[in-house]
Amino acid sequence: MTQIAPIRERFPRFAELLDNPPGADLFAELRAAESIGRPLGDDRFLARLERLTGRPLKPAKRGPKPQDEQGGDDKN
Repeated sequence: MTQIAPIRERFPRFAELLDNPPGADLFAELRAAESIGRPLGDDRFLARLERLTGRPLKPAKRGPKPQDEQGGDDKN
């Protein structure tokens, strides 16, 4: 048996949600996320997924890591 109360709470007019086609920008965001293999969602959603999976899912900072994080020589 399916629980529909959570859906009704989030989308009180669910039929209207299905009647309105999503915008082209939404499809572009979905395609971009799909091509890099990352989930699409806000920070709260991604943080929850990270907790559930135990894996980092948010994009990391780009560029080379600072020398001390790379295990570089600290004797300089």
